[in-house]
Amino acid sequence: MTRWFRFYSEALDDPKVQMLAPEMFKAWVNLLCIAAKKGGVIETLHETAFALRVTEDALQTIISDLVRRGLLDKVERHYE
Repeated sequence: MTRWFRFYSEALDDPKVQMLAPEMFKAWVNLLCIAAKKGGVIETLHETAFALRVTEDALQTIISDLVRRGLLDKVERHYE
């Protein structure tokens, strides 16, 4: 079954989003898709890295940057 998630049109005018490099924007949207499948949570770096076709180190760099920019939140042992 296909799962939909809400994506706000205001992202077009959000400086946090629009200042992302194209590859980082792609990674962010793909992480949103993964989180939508998991109840809004990104838990396992190993599985998430595989889904994005990147190394775990590259994924950690991506996630750290998105957290720093306020586009992902770290909550206990996972990201939302």
